[in-house]
Amino acid sequence: MIRILLPAAALLLAACSDNDSSSNAPTASAEPAERSGALLYRQYCVTCHGSGAAGAPRVGKENRLYWSHEVEEEGFETLVQEAIHGINAMPPRGNCYDCSDQEIRNAVIYMLQLSAAK
Repeated sequence: MIRILLPAAALLLAACSDNDSSSNAPTASAEPAERSGALLYRQYCVTCHGSGAAGAPRVGKENRLYWSHEVEEEGFETLVQEAIHGINAMPPRGNCYDCSDQEIRNAVIYMLQLSAAK
């Protein structure tokens, strides 16, 4: 009788385990979460745009007029495209080669917000 109960008990315990394949855990095929503009700015952009290295326009409220003028004259979409494709000494995507276009857009928006651009 014990021989019959042991396999049944094992099946019962296996059914109660935490290894339920129908859980809401992310799978390998799930897309990675979109990174914020703030995160990307700190990881990639601040190196040049924080110091003005290689002629990069500095980010900050003291540079509001520069960034506001850029948005007004060039347009927001042009700024995003320049960030994606690179311009002057700036490499494409600011060296964030695994950044999506939307993530680059988020970084540009964040930089404009930091600069209080209108």
